[in-house]
Amino acid sequence: MRGNEENMEQPMISQMPQRQEVERWIKEKLPDIEKDLVRICKIRSVAEVTGAKELPYGTGCRQVLQEMLFMGEENGFEVRNYDNYVGCISYGSTTDEYQADAVGIWAHLDVVDEGDTAEWQYEPYKPQVKQGYFIARGCQDNKSSAIMALYVMKYLKECQIELKHGLQLYVGTCEEQGMYDLDYYTSHYPSPALSLVPDSGFPVCFGERGIFNGELISNRAISDDILELSCNGSRALIPDTATIILRWTEERQKLLDGLSEEYEVNRIEDTIRITAKGVASHTANPRAGKNALLLLTKVLCQTKVLEESDRDLFDLLHVINSDYSGKALDIDCEDEMSGPATVTAANAYIKDVRLAIQFFSRLPVSSNEIPFREKAAAAAERWGFQLEVIKLSKSNYFDPKHPAVSVLTDTYNKVMGLETKPFVMSGGTYASKLPRAFAFGTGGLPIQRRPEGLFLPGHGDYHQPDEAIAMERIEKAILVYIYSILELDKLEKIV
Repeated sequence: MRGNEENMEQPMISQMPQRQEVERWIKEKLPDIEKDLVRICKIRSVAEVTGAKELPYGTGCRQVLQEMLFMGEENGFEVRNYDNYVGCISYGSTTDEYQADAVGIWAHLDVVDEGDTAEWQYEPYKPQVKQGYFIARGCQDNKSSAIMALYVMKYLKECQIELKHGLQLYVGTCEEQGMYDLDYYTSHYPSPALSLVPDSGFPVCFGERGIFNGELISNRAISDDILELSCNGSRALIPDTATIILRWTEERQKLLDGLSEEYEVNRIEDTIRITAKGVASHTANPRAGKNALLLLTKVLCQTKVLEESDRDLFDLLHVINSDYSGKALDIDCEDEMSGPATVTAANAYIKDVRLAIQFFSRLPVSSNEIPFREKAAAAAERWGFQLEVIKLSKSNYFDPKHPAVSVLTDTYNKVMGLETKPFVMSGGTYASKLPRAFAFGTGGLPIQRRPEGLFLPGHGDYHQPDEAIAMERIEKAILVYIYSILELDKLEKIV
């Protein structure tokens, strides 16, 4: 990418609305955009996959879906609630009848659990704007995309621009917990002819890696020297803290004296607690953070603080996170489109006196025929563990030669004055569950750096404490999407 947009030429797109007029319209709407984003971000919409009092995914998800559909009605659009799993706001087409050439924009309104709120500088469900950043859980992933798409439709409506292909905004309620909302929707209702998912970076993401998640349980028990093991990792995040409690001995205390500031060591009566402090990042990109489990196992496996039999068990956990390649489980592979596999151990705990390790993988898009389950199970057995598969799903691939890919990539590049290319990503989006779908935006835009000191390290990004999004990013994403929909509409056929 080049520098910030302020230093670029602002090319005009032929036979399109004047850029200055579009930008002026967006700028005028920013106070309303902020208010509407507050309306849905103040609702705690963590999907409850099991045990929800209000079906299907709990009170918060139902409330946020209703609020979003209210906004659609307030702006004069037709709306439809698909059994509280998915909602739809429609422009230029009807939600009662499936339109064979409609374009769908898919956002999700559920959010990742906020975790320990003591780690937040700003309250997760009291949205605020500070130094140009909107701060609230879910504002970046993915509620801002829903509001962005609504304002794209609002622009078209206010400017009385007719589309020959219908445009529909779909909003789901269980993306973060397994996309079960889309499993339901696609098995009961038809999908648009083409679907765009603004839950990645610009320009077009034509491929999403496969997913292989599992739990490894040691065949033999740990010793009674280990009293407790815990961390705050998850399917979405590597842990930024990991703790083990051991029986205290004078020798252990001496071995642990003088550790770096990444560790806290405390004696509590006849126990010793070791806590490693890392930096959270998405499990699909663990190298962007600092895995607290890796820090902890460095001490456990590279000193004699544990007995040899215990060190042997923790060695697998350490090796998995040492290079994130998957070699430890014999599932390392790569291709030219998407690069190497990524395998991350993000959670570990004691399960019935045995060591349990949860790992999360992203696999190359061309690897769908590799027997990952069998390979990993055999490797686990060699390490002295049993494998339990949590999730194994194929990669998603959309033909990068499709005309829509070229149109949207070219439009983004013209609007932003860049020379980017379609790409493959490690994260998973609704595109993996929809026919004829790919991700498009809203990240990767050239914007000003975050103000110094606004967020602590490991804070301010999606899934992190103090999740935030720059209002500048929302503004530019709306601009890109307005032109993109207008250019896409020029295609005679979108399938």
